Amino acid sequence: MSGVKGIALRLVARWETLLVVGILGVGVWSASLSPFFLRRANLLDLLTPYAFIGLMAFGLAFVVIAGEIDISLISNLAVSVVCFAKIFEAGVNIWLSALAGLAIATTLGLVNGVLVGVLNLPSLAITLGTLAAYQGLAFVVLGGAEVAAFPSGFTKIGGGYLAGNQLPVALLVLLGTALTLGSLLHATRFGRYLFTIGSNREAARFSGIPVARVRVTVFALSGLMAGISGIVYTGYFGSARADAGTGSLLDVVTAVVLGGVDIFGGAGSMLGVFLAFVLVAEIRNGMQLANVAGYTQDIVIGVLLLTAIVIGNLVRNAREGGLRVGRLRLPRREVVGTDAAGAVMSSNGEPKGR
Repeated sequence: MSGVKGIALRLVARWETLLVVGILGVGVWSASLSPFFLRRANLLDLLTPYAFIGLMAFGLAFVVIAGEIDISLISNLAVSVVCFAKIFEAGVNIWLSALAGLAIATTLGLVNGVLVGVLNLPSLAITLGTLAAYQGLAFVVLGGAEVAAFPSGFTKIGGGYLAGNQLPVALLVLLGTALTLGSLLHATRFGRYLFTIGSNREAARFSGIPVARVRVTVFALSGLMAGISGIVYTGYFGSARADAGTGSLLDVVTAVVLGGVDIFGGAGSMLGVFLAFVLVAEIRNGMQLANVAGYTQDIVIGVLLLTAIVIGNLVRNAREGGLRVGRLRLPRREVVGTDAAGAVMSSNGEPKGR
C-alpha cells in the first residue's frame, strides 16, 4: 500500500501533473469568459490555429535541453515558406516543393549548428544574427507579395479535417510529431547524450560523447521542425508571405520553458512541452473568444513565461540545497581531468545529481 502511495505522491509532484491542473483551471476560466468555449467544434479546433507554434516548440526543446537557444526559428519558418511557395509557383509539384522547403529549413538550421557546435560561438548571439539575416532573406525571395493558389489537398494539412468527422488533421500531425520526438528524446542514445551535454558539456566530452556532432544535430532538427511548421502554417492560412510566423516567438519559448525544460539545459520532457503548448493555446483561445485585445494577451503570456522561469529556478535551488533569498543559479561547472570520468546517467536519460 505504501508503494502505491509513493507512486501517487510522485505523480502529483510531477510538473506535468501541475500543467494538467492548469489546463483544467484555465478551461473553467475560459468557459466563464465565453459560452462558446465548451462547444465541441471549438474544443476540437482549439490547437489548430497554433499547431505551427507547437511544432516549433518541439524542435526548440531539443536545443534548450542541450544548453543552447535558437531564436532564429521564426525567420527560418518564413524563409522555408517563401522558398516553397516560389518553387511551387514555378510549376513544381506541390509535395516536391514542400520537400524542398524542408531541405532549405534544415540547411539553415545546420548553418546555426555549425557556427555554434563546431566553431563554439554563443548560440544567443548567432541565432540573433540569423534571426535578422533569415528574415531579410525571406523578403528578398518574395518581397511584399503573397502566394495563395495552393491546392486543397495540401491546405488540408493545416486546416482540414478527416473525412466524415470534425477531427482536425493538424491535431494528428501534432500528436504524431510529439510521439516521434518524445521517443527520440527519452528512448534513444541520442536523447541520453543530449541530457548529458546539457548538464555538463565537458564531462560529456571526456565521457566520449560526440558533443559537437550532437549540438549541430539539434540545430538541424530545430530547422527541420521550423520547415514542418511552415508547411502546417501555409496549409492553415492558405497563403505564403515573407512575414509568416511574425510575433509567435513568445508563445514558442513560453511553451518550452513552461513545459519544464531547464533554461540552463539538462532537463525536460516532450510531454511537458506538449501540455504547456496546450495551456498556451487554451489561454489564447479563451481570451480571443472574449474579445481580449492582442496586446493584453501578450502581457498574460509574458507573465506566464516569467512565472515559469521564477518557479523553475526556485525548484532547482530547493533541490540543490534549500531556498536562499537572492541566490542565483551559477553557470554549470566544467569538469576537468579524471573527475569527468565520473559522469553517470540515470535510467531516464538525465545525469544523476540534478
